Amino acid sequence: MQHESFTIRELAAYLQRDTRMVEKLVAQGELPGRKVAGEWRFARAEITRWLETNITDYSDEDLSRMELLRASASLLDDGPKDSDEAGFGEPRSLLSSLLPPACVTLDLQARTRASVLRELTALAEQSWQVWDPVALLEGVREREERASTAQPGGIAIPHPSRRLKAELGESVLAFARLSSPIQFGAPDNLPTDLFFLVACRDDATHLQVLTRLARLVRLDGFLQTIRTVEKPHDFCRFLQEAEASLPLAPGA
Repeated sequence: MQHESFTIRELAAYLQRDTRMVEKLVAQGELPGRKVAGEWRFARAEITRWLETNITDYSDEDLSRMELLRASASLLDDGPKDSDEAGFGEPRSLLSSLLPPACVTLDLQARTRASVLRELTALAEQSWQVWDPVALLEGVREREERASTAQPGGIAIPHPSRRLKAELGESVLAFARLSSPIQFGAPDNLPTDLFFLVACRDDATHLQVLTRLARLVRLDGFLQTIRTVEKPHDFCRFLQEAEASLPLAPGA
């Protein structure tokens, strides 16, 4: 059974941070938490949202350490993770194991935020792992209404606010490249043309995927290549090669 809250020491282990650093973030009001009987407690759902928001601000070294979230999560949670169930325990093939060519389109004609999200959900269905596409689309829409998942560089990573344990057979990704970029709420106010839909059954897998994407986006030439690759199979092959080029996290 998954722990729903962390003590400050558990949170430090989960975030792969020194306890003193976590205490400093708490004191500064940067980490969401509350005191219970004089002790700090941190809700898992709030910490997950905090990580989603702040993951792009992490240094390369921090992102590499965050690859160990799977291991730390397994110490705190009971039962296997989706990553084990789906067979992608090898960290270098995390995304490519979740993203089949059938879930990739490189010339999407969508012109609005709503149509992009609909098409991404339909793409994810091609994995045969989406049992409730209505719930997936509603979850993604709700998350985008709260705050756009668009990032500088023309990339966005839509995902539901909560994990979809009952609505998915396995965690799945979908990728769409628009024929023409659209405004999607990026902080640099530039249009977005690259979309990775992330739909996971557990928080550990979800955060691993976001971490891996954040690392890949920083690779020289990564965005340029996925903007020019011509076939879904070539896209998936390049994604696998790009993952393999990343240095393994310390202790992985």
